[in-house]
Amino acid sequence: MTLLKNLVIFLVSVLLCTQVFAQVSNYDRQLLARAPSTVDEVGVAFLKTASNFPDFSKVVQASKEYKNLDPLAQKDFLMKKTGKYQTAYLGFNPRKSDLIVRVKVNALFQKYPDGSGSLKIRTFDSTPVYFPFYFANYPIALIAKDIEMFKDIQLDDVETDIVYSRLSLSGDATMLLQLYPIAANDTVPMTLDNIPQYPLLSDIGYIGILNRRGEQIWSWKNPKYMKKTDAKGVASRDVIDLIPRTEIK
Repeated sequence: MTLLKNLVIFLVSVLLCTQVFAQVSNYDRQLLARAPSTVDEVGVAFLKTASNFPDFSKVVQASKEYKNLDPLAQKDFLMKKTGKYQTAYLGFNPRKSDLIVRVKVNALFQKYPDGSGSLKIRTFDSTPVYFPFYFANYPIALIAKDIEMFKDIQLDDVETDIVYSRLSLSGDATMLLQLYPIAANDTVPMTLDNIPQYPLLSDIGYIGILNRRGEQIWSWKNPKYMKKTDAKGVASRDVIDLIPRTEIK
């Protein structure tokens, strides 16, 4: 019921709000340098948020990585991988731990005579916007709550100058999302794009538009999570794909 209520609130907010007026957040280099969350990390977050503690040894044994190993190497791999899954699961705290998503987007920038402007994200066509992952036989739909509100961003004159100086002429950019899982359902899937998927609903803690050099063009931070600063930074990657390519190792 909680998940359903959150989804209803999410869809109503999309209908009521088509534009967003938001103040640019501070330039957080540590956050901008973080790599996207892996499939494993999203999967563990989904299971923890759904209060589902599986037998991770079976999850490992069902993986292609395990099956492709030499039988002599499987035992050691199984022990280490199972332990890492269990540690990640116990360490993840829904509503406090975050996930990072990087996705390619295209933005249309307009500057008005009064010095203000607008930034329209032209990538997300369908509702709800979600990011698909597949972990432990679960097709997971990571839903960023209220992200549709950021499709049409109104800019003041200062923001307009920043966007004008940093956005490429093509409008190609990277959207960086810091998401905090708030609800998940591992028993009843919802059909998205004609595919049954298990929802993982998340709050947006940070949303930023970056150029090819990794510079912040525009961003917004959710006041609800302003005190939840990133505890760790990682080396920057040139990975801006929708689906992370690696797993926990």
